[in-house]
Amino acid sequence: MVPIRIQPFFKISLQKTNGDISLTGGLLTCCNEYTFEVYVFGKEKHRLFLQTRLFPKNDTIVLKACCKKCGRNITVFDSRCDGYEHDKNYHNAEMIAEQFKCKKCQNTSFLVRIKYEYPDIQELQKLGIIEVDNAFSWIWITLECDKCGTKYKNFLDFETA
Repeated sequence: MVPIRIQPFFKISLQKTNGDISLTGGLLTCCNEYTFEVYVFGKEKHRLFLQTRLFPKNDTIVLKACCKKCGRNITVFDSRCDGYEHDKNYHNAEMIAEQFKCKKCQNTSFLVRIKYEYPDIQELQKLGIIEVDNAFSWIWITLECDKCGTKYKNFLDFETA
């Protein structure tokens, strides 16, 4: 399972079921390319050894990707409308996102790896959740600089349930 909005731009590389949890992982893609400019709304926190993570700002995290080839903007994650327990009263107020740059080389082009965790589909159906593809309970996004190869493992590590 992958959120409907992401399906056309997602190349699956991992599908795993462990008990009542399913994991789906892969790469963001557009125009048969894998490089994107990344824009974020949230608080970036930097730690030793280039560990950079994105945390909520005003209870919101947004991560968007812009295709380097065609310029298409893809909302990869928006905590206001994505996930298992998203805000049902969400209104589409535009957030001012900032471009993310590699901390090592200042490059702005990244591969975007995404992994979703889903609860058991029968549980979702029993709860009356209609959009089961968007009802993931956890998301992890890892960024990889396409110039120097620096990885920002679990740059976004967010529980939606």
